Amino acid sequence: MKAVKTAVIGCGAISSAYMKNLKERFSIIELAACSDLDVEKMNYRADEFDIKPLTFQEILADPEMEMIINLTNPMVHYEITKTALLAGKHVYSEKMLAVTTKQAKELCQIANEKKLYLGVAPDTFLGGTIQTARYLLEHGMIGKPLSFVASLTRDFGIFAEILPHLRKPGGSITVDTGCYYMTALTSLLGNVDKVNAFSTVNEQLRTGRRLGTSDFGKTYEVQVENILCANVLFKNGVMGTFHMNSDCIFDETRILRIYGTEGILSIDDPNQFGSKLTLRKPFGPEIEFPLTHGFTDEYRGIGAAEMAWSMRKGRKNRASAEMGYHVLEVLEGMAVSAQTGKLCQVESEFEQPSMLPAGFIGGKEYGMWAPTEETALS
Repeated sequence: MKAVKTAVIGCGAISSAYMKNLKERFSIIELAACSDLDVEKMNYRADEFDIKPLTFQEILADPEMEMIINLTNPMVHYEITKTALLAGKHVYSEKMLAVTTKQAKELCQIANEKKLYLGVAPDTFLGGTIQTARYLLEHGMIGKPLSFVASLTRDFGIFAEILPHLRKPGGSITVDTGCYYMTALTSLLGNVDKVNAFSTVNEQLRTGRRLGTSDFGKTYEVQVENILCANVLFKNGVMGTFHMNSDCIFDETRILRIYGTEGILSIDDPNQFGSKLTLRKPFGPEIEFPLTHGFTDEYRGIGAAEMAWSMRKGRKNRASAEMGYHVLEVLEGMAVSAQTGKLCQVESEFEQPSMLPAGFIGGKEYGMWAPTEETALS
């Protein structure tokens, strides 16, 4: 199978994990080049992974370059992805597709019109934890799913001063981190029907406290909500609460539980590929359930690799634009509901992606081997 020649746009912090996996773990990807407006960052990553440092225009002009992986700041995802699609390149984007659903819808339309693949993170739902959770749900281990609770707290004062985009449109905790929770839930439960929400911006004007940053000692504005509480109704009738608070304490506290008629399923961290998964049945203790699926390490980029296999096989990719758009519409709907005080109807739908193959008996630890790239993704 011919590898998909690929270039990464954006050489920031997350690019290292992506490039390492694309270079070392996925034979379907030929990582050939990288680009960044910061030439020093670009050259560093190019040297680190033995690829070419090129301008964005040079990458687009290469007729052999099939896929662009967009790892830029969320505020420019739309511009970079649109330019690449119009140049005839398949695109896989870091979360989210764009800052607004209006922008994201246009990107989906361009990809469809030009018959190009468009994929989007987060791809953590392809990891061992959430794939195992899907397996348990589909095999009735908690009976009929009825409700859920999703909750995350973190320290905005730390994260938003290290990463200033977190205080700007497209970077709120609802979108930046809540997307992992909502992507996990939609991959497990399907389409969302309605949402309503309340939100606030706690301490809107702040003074930079982090030494060495351009904001130190200066006043800056928090432009997005840092606390949100929402109610979510899925089309299958499952309902739950969605709570995001980025102005609490460090370390993070995380809750993601699905409650059924015959059990409770808990996922420790949907932002990880192989976090702890626990199951509680009637009259029994909560037990850590062994993961039945592979890809449990740091596998950022597996969504891009699965999309590359899909391109070669002529099928739909799992971390699809339609799924990413639906998640963005749900999260944007929460913000709209909080602003208007009205219930928000979610209009989009996506096809729930099929599970990856499970491991097989005969290995070590829990008696299972993780599937290889070829057996799981091809």
